[in-house]
Amino acid sequence: MAFGGLVTVCRKSHLLYYNFQINLNNISVGCIGVLGGNVQTRWLGRNTPKRRKTKPPFWWPRRKRKFFEEGLTEENKQSIQEVIKNKFLAPGESPLKEPPWEKGEWTPGSWRTGVIAKKIGVYPMWAKSGTRLMTTLLQVVDNHVIKYHPPETYVNTPFGKKYEGKGCIVVGAESSDPQLFTAEYNGLFKEAGVMPKRKLTRFIVTPNAAIQPGTPLFAAHFRPGDYVNVFGKTIGHGFQGVVKRWGMKGGPKTHGNTKSHRRPGAIGGGVKKANIWKGKKMPGHMGQEKRILRGLKIWRINTKYNVIWVHGPAVPGHVHHYVYIMDASAENRRFSEDKPPPYFPTYYPDSSNPLPEELYDEDLHNFRDVTITFEDKEQDVGTVRKK
Repeated sequence: MAFGGLVTVCRKSHLLYYNFQINLNNISVGCIGVLGGNVQTRWLGRNTPKRRKTKPPFWWPRRKRKFFEEGLTEENKQSIQEVIKNKFLAPGESPLKEPPWEKGEWTPGSWRTGVIAKKIGVYPMWAKSGTRLMTTLLQVVDNHVIKYHPPETYVNTPFGKKYEGKGCIVVGAESSDPQLFTAEYNGLFKEAGVMPKRKLTRFIVTPNAAIQPGTPLFAAHFRPGDYVNVFGKTIGHGFQGVVKRWGMKGGPKTHGNTKSHRRPGAIGGGVKKANIWKGKKMPGHMGQEKRILRGLKIWRINTKYNVIWVHGPAVPGHVHHYVYIMDASAENRRFSEDKPPPYFPTYYPDSSNPLPEELYDEDLHNFRDVTITFEDKEQDVGTVRKK
């Protein structure tokens, strides 16, 4: 016995109509029940998209693995370390298996790669005019280029369709022990030859800014006086109420108030359809949101420890949190023909012409300089004030 009908399925405010035919002798699990061929409605998902992702995507290789040292002798441990040294390079080494690629020339509209940094903290500094500046210290931790995807291959990926004509550079930061990761994850670093990285990310670049895999990236990729964009995630506070999340006042403390001291109160609705408008300030997950600060000025760079001082104390994330530093995109703060980038596509160390350890902006006061100067002048005896 079989019959046909029409089912209306509603998902994200879109109506999808399906013609169906059900055989009662073989009913599959999960089908929509229909009585007498009536039209039924069912919500397949939530209208509000999920903003936070606590798990990696399905296509990302499994990274961590359990490593047990029980039962390993000292000889076994030494042999494992020898295999690691032969297969991977030590931190700080720059192994280029092929001759270096030709450096491209910068043109207006070129996109360089960015770097991955770790937030250290907030530090005050002073300009030469006496103005107090609050800066954030960001350390570029052991960055290497892992892979380069040319435009002809990157455009075929789901992420590269909107960047037609541009390629992609995968950058990794902070080398770690390969025994802590799976073989699938370690295989991502086979082309570059570097140690497995704790953090990976992609940067969109133009073809003239391609960099060979295995090339290290330093804080000298930028220079003092440049403007950058800093991208990261804010500090997560978990599920919070409206008083902490939105700064609401709450209810009265006395006069018969019971268990409603920190509640939001009336939330509207009930005018026509008794529904709550989207964006209403309600209790929920606070923090761990993606944020980008645009146009932050670089005041100082330490080339020995790869530390960058950027303007402002509001860089997202807690201490030791990873952030991404990229060239500024604002029209009045991006690179131009009058002020091109210092190095393109990136900085390559030169032993014959090393950089100084400290680089300062021209408007920033260096405390190693003399602050106050006194000039010796002969003073007339008649002008001396009598005590």
